[in-house]
Amino acid sequence: MPLTEHLRELRYRILLSLGAFLLASAVSFYFARSVFEVLKRPVTESYPEVELITLSPTEPLFILIKISLAVGFILAFPFILYQVWRFVEPALYSHEKKAFLPLALSSILLFLLGAAFAYFLVLPLALKFLLGLGFTQLSATPYLSVDTYVSFVLKMVIAFGIAFQMPVVLFVLQKAGLVSHEQLVRFRKYFIVLAFLIGAVIAPDVSTQVLMAVPLILLYEISIWLGKRAAKERKKPVVRNLT
Repeated sequence: MPLTEHLRELRYRILLSLGAFLLASAVSFYFARSVFEVLKRPVTESYPEVELITLSPTEPLFILIKISLAVGFILAFPFILYQVWRFVEPALYSHEKKAFLPLALSSILLFLLGAAFAYFLVLPLALKFLLGLGFTQLSATPYLSVDTYVSFVLKMVIAFGIAFQMPVVLFVLQKAGLVSHEQLVRFRKYFIVLAFLIGAVIAPDVSTQVLMAVPLILLYEISIWLGKRAAKERKKPVVRNLT
């Protein structure tokens, strides 16, 4: 296929993805208030004394827009992933096509698991520790800007969703030969330290550090195991059939 046709196809897929994202965001705006009530739950349940306040007349509108964009992206993500598939499909070999769907489903599932882990476990513990520190140690009245709080929750949820993509990303890198199984094994001790440092940045208390570090370490171990399988698969002869 000529380069101009590739670029035309890429533009078409990008426009479809952008349209799906904007449509999903517009629909999400109508139930953004309900989503906001869900986002409030971690702080209201872990620290009922906290009051959420707005600092400008336009803040509520921008908060609802921010929520609708985040929800819209999540809703449109499977469709966007499908458009990526349609664009790269002609260049893939038959065995690569068979691997795409399991990887895509695994990616979506792991993102949801990471987001749920952050929402149900990490956020309540982190908020309880951080807000409690300000209230007990500094005698500060617990007021929070709604925009600051919503941004914090969305960043945490999305960050953990992305972090839980580790097995998929490392598996693809190992399958492509860009990272080896042996390199991951050698880096293991450094990653364990890194996982605990990430936990310390979010909430310095030991229990929260362990709670956040252990799942990341388990995901890394899964990545090593998948890499071992990928190394075995690379040794097998592959029939290069473009059907």
